[in-house]
Amino acid sequence: MADDLSALFDRDTIISAGGFVGSGPRFQGSRQAGFWGLPYLSFRKADEPREWWSPDDGLDVTLVGEGRLQAGAVLDFREGRFPNDDRRLAGLPRLPATVGLGLFGEVWPIAETLRLRAEVTQGIRAHDGLLAKLGADLVGHFGRFTLSAGPRLVLGDAAAMQLDFDVPVEPTLVNPRLTPYRASAGARSAGATATLSYAWSEAWQTLGYVRYDRLIASASGSPIVRRIGTADELTVSVGAIYSFRANP
Repeated sequence: MADDLSALFDRDTIISAGGFVGSGPRFQGSRQAGFWGLPYLSFRKADEPREWWSPDDGLDVTLVGEGRLQAGAVLDFREGRFPNDDRRLAGLPRLPATVGLGLFGEVWPIAETLRLRAEVTQGIRAHDGLLAKLGADLVGHFGRFTLSAGPRLVLGDAAAMQLDFDVPVEPTLVNPRLTPYRASAGARSAGATATLSYAWSEAWQTLGYVRYDRLIASASGSPIVRRIGTADELTVSVGAIYSFRANP
């Protein structure tokens, strides 16, 4: 979501609040799905139209620009990995879930129809590494329905890739499914996403979202992916959002 900080000081600010529930890989390369829930919060000035956004956008705040060109700060959530996610992970280190902080930029080459967006974030721990997420979205409005779809590409530096896909020597001594592996910087995944939303009224909106990612390059070569998990990742979610004026 993209928010303009100046809206916080507008007495007629419109607040949008809601949440999503969904299912997706328990960890990078997992065959098993886990369930999750996330809150949603956005705000805009009363004279501003409701902006389109994608459910896989990071949590962001616009600092520069408006309308067709925006940039600012962004926070994204990063999956963890725990031994109880899959017993075949025995020996691998536990990875707590974390967040990344960074910058985003987006541009609409065709107003309300084509959006290009990039997010670059660094994990809050030094060894979490740097991730870059690139996407394009084609958006169509059909009465109360809005349909969008587009490609996605995720890249990581050496630290980010090694955190999720490395296999040290020690785990291979207790887990015969694994062999030592060293991941390298580069592309992590390529995929696509689609979202369908319906505006029941000015206040209520519901959404359905699906995203497919294919782990590629160094990520797909990891024994965690090849011998335990899968290179194919699917995420689905549904959500509802309610909008209201801060000062009715």
